[in-house]
Amino acid sequence: MSSIRLLSSGQGLPWENLIALVGADSGCQPRVTLRDRISVILIDDLPSPAASILKQCMLAGGADALVHREVLTCRTERSRAVVYGTPATLSRGCDSLRNQPFDLNSTGDRIRKCLQSETRPKSVFINKTELNYSSNPLIMGILNITPDSFSDGGKYFSPAAAAERAVALEKSGAHIIDIGGESTRPGSKAVSSKEQLERVIPVIEAIRQCSPIPISIDSSSPEVAEAAVKAGAGMINSINSMETPGMIELAVSLNLPVVLMHMKGTPETMQTKPQYGDAPVEIAHYLLGRVELLVKAGFPREMIIVDPGIGFGKRLDDNLALIKSLDWLGSLTGCRVLLGHSRKSFLGDITGIQKAEHRDSATHIVTAMSNGADIIRVHDVEGAVAALKITRALRGAL
Repeated sequence: MSSIRLLSSGQGLPWENLIALVGADSGCQPRVTLRDRISVILIDDLPSPAASILKQCMLAGGADALVHREVLTCRTERSRAVVYGTPATLSRGCDSLRNQPFDLNSTGDRIRKCLQSETRPKSVFINKTELNYSSNPLIMGILNITPDSFSDGGKYFSPAAAAERAVALEKSGAHIIDIGGESTRPGSKAVSSKEQLERVIPVIEAIRQCSPIPISIDSSSPEVAEAAVKAGAGMINSINSMETPGMIELAVSLNLPVVLMHMKGTPETMQTKPQYGDAPVEIAHYLLGRVELLVKAGFPREMIIVDPGIGFGKRLDDNLALIKSLDWLGSLTGCRVLLGHSRKSFLGDITGIQKAEHRDSATHIVTAMSNGADIIRVHDVEGAVAALKITRALRGAL
């Protein structure tokens, strides 16, 4: 079966503001929204006759499709297609695909799914605090309790220093503090559960003495996750998507929000020539499989957050394609999406900035431009908050 991926659904216009400006009926907003933005969808590996029919059906609906130039001559057996149009015209094009050969009716259904309205949860409860997914993403501040993390290793190793840093992140605008006791930088080796516990538990307890801010524990160890929750954490951030034996069962028993992240291999091996056909499609379907496995075990889908794992076994182009596909990833999985791009090496590949701690400006550009991220995981919280405020103001300007 061909893969179908939403490449862009556009930014649209600030219709709420425009409707208020002219005094129009607010009930028209869903209708006009369908007409102002161009959605672009990539369909992979179609038989040439199917690609030709697809194009004609899209034209009949007022949309269009790019296909291989040799489709009509049949000099190519298969073709990709880039389908584009407003949601309304694409929907009419899908109507024309009904009863067409080559399973194009199913293709139309899957295009419609890419265009579905928001059905994901509106908020998440962490440590009894309700955090609402609004027009601006939630900010997750990074607190590494390690001697060797790639940009801030050793800075917050003592509980007192870590708690002070957590309070500073909270005052800067962080909604969640993500605490990890094991470096996951490329090439790093695994740290025992015992050592992780010695690092993170005193810090969580120290934070709980001075702040009620929601805490996420960044660990793939069930033992560490369970102890961290007992100490005061309210979310589990799993870099291996809960593949560690016992982790899914623990998540079900604790009934707390979880993050499922994609990683190719382990931190020690993940950057050794990673290869993908279509990274966003392969990673999205992996995460969808993990989500469905967790849901089947009895865990609520609305408490699952997915993370494509920027920099975890990805090449530069893979990272860029994943960032541009966040909105589609959320729609496909039915989950909210976390973006962890802060200070990553791909930013250095693009800008030439070699020191990770100097990449905050590049990080904030990605934060401002990325669409579909519901939680942004960053080191520089203050800068991320400022970037998002400016982005929101520009998007709402008339």
